[in-house]
Amino acid sequence: MVKLRAYLRKRRKALIVSYLLLLGASQAYLAWKGEDLVEGGALQVELDDGVLVYQTWGKPEGIPLLLSHGSPGGGGGDFTEMAQKLAQERWIIAPDRMGFGRSSKLAEDYSFVRDARDMVALMDELEIPVADVMGWSYGGGVALEMASRYPERVRSVGLLGAIGIQEGEGSGSYWLEHGKYGMLRALMMWLPEVVPHFGMAGPDWFRRSFVRDFADADQRPLRLILEQLENPTLIVHGKDDPLVPAWVAEEHHELLASSRLVILEGSHFFPVGGKGVGPAVKAVNEFLGKVDGGESVVKEYYETDRKNMKAIWAGGPELRGWKPWWLVILLAGGIGWFKPRCGFFLASLGGGILLWDAMVAILGVFLGLLARKKMGAPIEDARAKWIILDCLVSLVAGSVVGGLLLQVL
Repeated sequence: MVKLRAYLRKRRKALIVSYLLLLGASQAYLAWKGEDLVEGGALQVELDDGVLVYQTWGKPEGIPLLLSHGSPGGGGGDFTEMAQKLAQERWIIAPDRMGFGRSSKLAEDYSFVRDARDMVALMDELEIPVADVMGWSYGGGVALEMASRYPERVRSVGLLGAIGIQEGEGSGSYWLEHGKYGMLRALMMWLPEVVPHFGMAGPDWFRRSFVRDFADADQRPLRLILEQLENPTLIVHGKDDPLVPAWVAEEHHELLASSRLVILEGSHFFPVGGKGVGPAVKAVNEFLGKVDGGESVVKEYYETDRKNMKAIWAGGPELRGWKPWWLVILLAGGIGWFKPRCGFFLASLGGGILLWDAMVAILGVFLGLLARKKMGAPIEDARAKWIILDCLVSLVAGSVVGGLLLQVL
């Protein structure tokens, strides 16, 4: 280690010049290559501030089903496998939200409200008076805002592995989550400007859309929308969803006046395809069949033997659910003070099995360790000089174990 530091000091100027030359070469390559800003497609509508591209499946008749994709996403094409199956009975329409797919790349507003307005503009262009609207993941916020702001245009709503209440977003705190998005902006938008990545960081427009999508999102109004929504609503969710925990779907079901809840074996990406798409298509067809006939849709259906998704295993304690972020930081900080390696392992393990937000717990452990070092308290361990490496190993190990446990609990 001493020899390495001496070498770096000796070669410091040469290393700096080499880095700047490499950065210049990367920027020159990106300028020569240019950004892939191609937009437009066979099916598109011209809005006031851009082009909205969409895809369709099935015969253009009857009340169509509009699908809103998640974030980040490739666009409406994310639904291809699911839409092809649904199109055997219905007309399916899926737009590329602004900033994604073939739609205009550089939107000024990426909020749920903006996307809901675009969906209605698409309906106007296609002369569709009313539609069923379903959103996957981030797209659930779009579907809810659309039903709330344009109730006469929406017959029914679907939440497919979808976000909703603020308490279900990571730490549950709007301000803390948007603090994370600020760090994400620095990581994805600013850092690549000073790193010679030669395009491996992805297109600038896609990184911008990904960051802005979440930064412009506000889930705080969605609880009130869920409480007041009268439209028949379908909720389909994967039991092992690591991004939007399944207990959030159960909470949505409790808030809604007329909803059907379906918990599938699987994770977050069932609308994209794979083994979960078949049960999801069946659930959508059964639900819309009930809506067509004016029948009640209120029902719960579980593919899994667990009926309470706050429990970490069937019949187990209700350890999942919203927790005050500051309490998680305090408890994690206490462990970080005394046992930082154990703290990082438990923080990522608990995050993996959805007991708390992993980033908040990891922050707490880090603050506890930092406070101990700043106050001069020794770390009584023969391996103390390797504390940073040990903590990183513990963090990764906890994430891996937590991910595996999530599949079997």
